[in-house]
Amino acid sequence: MGMIEVITQTVVFLFAINPQLSQNPQPIGTGFLVQYSVPSEPQKIIPVIVTAKHVIADHQKVYARFSTKTGENTAFMEYNIAKMKKDNDYWEHSDDGVDIAIFRTTIFEQAKIDAVPIDYIASKEVFKNVNIQQTDSVKFPGLLVNFLGSNQNYPILKDGSIALIPREKVPLEYLVGNKRIQTNQEIILLNAISIPGLSGAPIFLWPGERLVNNTFDHNINKMYLIGIMHGFYPAMPREIQQIETSGTKSYFGENSGIAIVFPSYKILEIFDQQSFKKRMAELFNNN
Repeated sequence: MGMIEVITQTVVFLFAINPQLSQNPQPIGTGFLVQYSVPSEPQKIIPVIVTAKHVIADHQKVYARFSTKTGENTAFMEYNIAKMKKDNDYWEHSDDGVDIAIFRTTIFEQAKIDAVPIDYIASKEVFKNVNIQQTDSVKFPGLLVNFLGSNQNYPILKDGSIALIPREKVPLEYLVGNKRIQTNQEIILLNAISIPGLSGAPIFLWPGERLVNNTFDHNINKMYLIGIMHGFYPAMPREIQQIETSGTKSYFGENSGIAIVFPSYKILEIFDQQSFKKRMAELFNNN
């Protein structure tokens, strides 16, 4: 299997019902699967879906659309987010400003899906040791609202490069459902245009020629997950808008061509939270 197929098959399309528009699920964003495991028992794996918190928003239920191995149809899986929160099967970062949500899933046998191994999630140490920096190339698969596919999911694959990894926290203001978030966060800025539907998409470091210490380096061949797509960076201050994928809005008139990404080590920080570790220990013991 080629690298492109590997990273596109980590993606699922997320839907929710908006009663004001339709009783049918509408696309709300992108999610991707991660294989959670612990070093002491790497053979035990619990799959989780990672996405942007503003994609989940106030939805009580969301639906993930999977491709099937036959390539002739898709399958929906329902996630009762309200119940999962009660059962400790849904997690957010302890810092309310981090736009990441994680929830537990199962993978049915007929699904055509891959998951990101936990050791491919770039930690702060990986960012430093691999020297992830400006000009590095990235790829990110995700949902294109205007064309999802009928017989299978068709994630688009966008590319770009790292524009900036600021050494200071960046002020952000956005909505999660009806809740306004005002925060200062560690983020990555990409030379890429993010469009509605790509929120929650995985950002992969693309192997190949990289500029390291003023020389071109070809030694990196691992597609590290380096972040999660938040959305576009506005070209000028503006009023906060609800991110909505079901209607046409003039997003691009003020789009700076820069996308905001939350770094991958924020996922690892969620994995390190006590509530997450406690629930995983319960699940591992029950297997």
